[in-house]
Amino acid sequence: MPREIREVLGERVHMLRRRRGLSQPELARLADISITTLSRVENGHQSLYMEKVAKLAEVLKTTTDFLLGLTGEPETEDTVGSELLASAVD
Repeated sequence: MPREIREVLGERVHMLRRRRGLSQPELARLADISITTLSRVENGHQSLYMEKVAKLAEVLKTTTDFLLGLTGEPETEDTVGSELLASAVD
């Protein structure tokens, strides 16, 4: 049975947050989401609007494709797509 996108998103956000040395409160503040929401996302219990996924990608220096499980590459030299989407949200 295929995993749900929110489960993949949660695992990848958690992994990158730890790799970047960020606590949940730090990432939540940088991504402008509540700590409770971030915790629920990391545990695969909650999805996010695309604007928040884009903001997480920007903060975690990755792409939205990676966070959503569309690619297996966590980091790229060119994160223009996620940066453009994130700037459109601001």
